Amino acid sequence: MKPGDWIVGDENGVVVVPKERAYEIARRALEVFKAEQRIREEIRRGKTLSEVLSLEKWEKK
Repeated sequence: MKPGDWIVGDENGVVVVPKERAYEIARRALEVFKAEQRIREEIRRGKTLSEVLSLEKWEKK
């Protein structure tokens, strides 16, 4: 760990994010969060998790 590194934790654990990768990792975390929100919304609309994950597989670039 170096000065400027980020320490991020939740109920699942703690991770040290190097300062030079903080922006990249935060941006990726936001993408994951948005994808998870979309999955939850599709399930609320009546789709099963397997249906939603099948759709996600085909949409990946």
